[in-house]
Amino acid sequence: MANEQTLTEDEHKTMRILWDRGGASVGELSVATRRPAGETLAMLQRLRRKGAVDRHRTAREIVYRPCLNRETARTHALGRLLTADAPANDTGLGVVVLRECDVDPQDWADLQAEIAEKAAARR
Repeated sequence: MANEQTLTEDEHKTMRILWDRGGASVGELSVATRRPAGETLAMLQRLRRKGAVDRHRTAREIVYRPCLNRETARTHALGRLLTADAPANDTGLGVVVLRECDVDPQDWADLQAEIAEKAAARR
């Protein structure tokens, strides 16, 4: 994903709800996220522009479904650790907080090796 397509933390929270449910209406997401429907709709529109969700009209409502899968989102979140998009720490690497369940153990090991390699190169 390019910078303009990187998910924010709020967008990622919304995506987790969509992944868990398989899809949801603006009203359902508004209740689940405890955000006003207008904010929820604006977020879904941003997610649509990023290609993360698509909308489908049912007989009664519009349902938003994830196009981006969890694995792809995980990979992008890990990649943000090594970009200038995130605030830099004293090693010059970006800082992003991830939940342990969001990270595949092999991805974590690969990331740690890459961070160690970059830190060694800076010395």
